[in-house]
Amino acid sequence: MNATMNVTLNAAMSRKRITWRAAYTTAIFLFGSLLLGFGLAIAASNLPMHIPEQTMNLISLLLLLAILFTGGVLWGRAMATVALSDQKKRLTWAGGLSFAPSLVLAGIALSRLEQVIVERGDGPDLPVHVVFTLLFVPAAFFVAGIGGLAIGIALKDYKLAVRLALGAGLAAASAFLLVDLVMDAVGYRVGAPGAAERATMLTVMMAGNLAASLAGGAALGFILSGYPSKLTLTDEI
Repeated sequence: MNATMNVTLNAAMSRKRITWRAAYTTAIFLFGSLLLGFGLAIAASNLPMHIPEQTMNLISLLLLLAILFTGGVLWGRAMATVALSDQKKRLTWAGGLSFAPSLVLAGIALSRLEQVIVERGDGPDLPVHVVFTLLFVPAAFFVAGIGGLAIGIALKDYKLAVRLALGAGLAAASAFLLVDLVMDAVGYRVGAPGAAERATMLTVMMAGNLAASLAGGAALGFILSGYPSKLTLTDEI
């Protein structure tokens, strides 16, 4: 009886440990590379160099993509350890080929939709902060969902891939929405008077992305901790 209770307790503790480890692993490598990439790209574009603007923008974009790809690769490799998987190479490539491309696609879609809805006024007549929420929450779902889908495919389990995609996507979108609403309530409203001077959109976006990476990673860890083909849940995690 005691042995059974100990096994159950150890499994529960290991599952919690995997969940937390996946959360901070995702935040460190994915949000960290996003933050670093944007920072260095902006810094590079503002260097006092006699280079055509289009060329400098291209250099900044390539720098950003390189950092995002590297962050995705490191994340995939780390998640292989978190998941106790022997598919380290496949998960490494899954991370590299999912994060940067999905983020770029989301960025292009957001830019086009912003032009249509905000700049040209072809969309519904909504306040800027509402448009921000309606655009960025689904974007968080998309990026996190693609990451979860890629991990499941790398593990050669398509049912798991769907679970990971939905779990990570919903968790990330919910976390982003919560941060957005809380920051709006305390005075950080996107599009409000003086918002540009306070860099409100960038602040809310980065805070939301941090929360989304933590929540999405936690969801991945929780689901992977119960993966049937895992090795044993031990205190080595």
